[in-house]
Amino acid sequence: MSGERGSSVYADYIKEQLAAQDSRKSSIEQRGIAVITTSGTLVSLLFGLVAVLTGVKGYELPDEAKSWLNDATVAFVVAAIGGIATNLPLFYIGVRADQLDGAVKRRWNDSLEDAEQRVAATRVKVIARATRLNTIKGFILMGAISAEVIAVIFLTLAIRVVLNA
Repeated sequence: MSGERGSSVYADYIKEQLAAQDSRKSSIEQRGIAVITTSGTLVSLLFGLVAVLTGVKGYELPDEAKSWLNDATVAFVVAAIGGIATNLPLFYIGVRADQLDGAVKRRWNDSLEDAEQRVAATRVKVIARATRLNTIKGFILMGAISAEVIAVIFLTLAIRVVLNA
């Protein structure tokens, strides 16, 4: 036992962390798409409500309701833009094919230890960049969801005004 090295343990752990960042990126992007979808649906309902109300002969939408509906529309647009922004490709890094080709040509006969260390160091760089970019996307997603919640609140307030008019 005392002669064994920890490199395989570290290598496996680093692989797991890289896979976790890839999964995190996918999850954030999927939730961003969900924000876009729900915002679009709720905006459609919002415009349907306005169309029904304004189509009623002699009905005048209260000014307070108009204000809440305008605010809701702006918040839904902000949420949708945030959802779209979570799907921006950003500048994730990976290993380029020419770098791999160079490694195969120049390093193919490296020792197992050297190869493990080089691969691990490269993966750590990729993880560090992915973590930073995923954190940015996560904050954008939180903003988009918050804007959507605010929009729903504004929409609810507009509906209350309409119902109490």
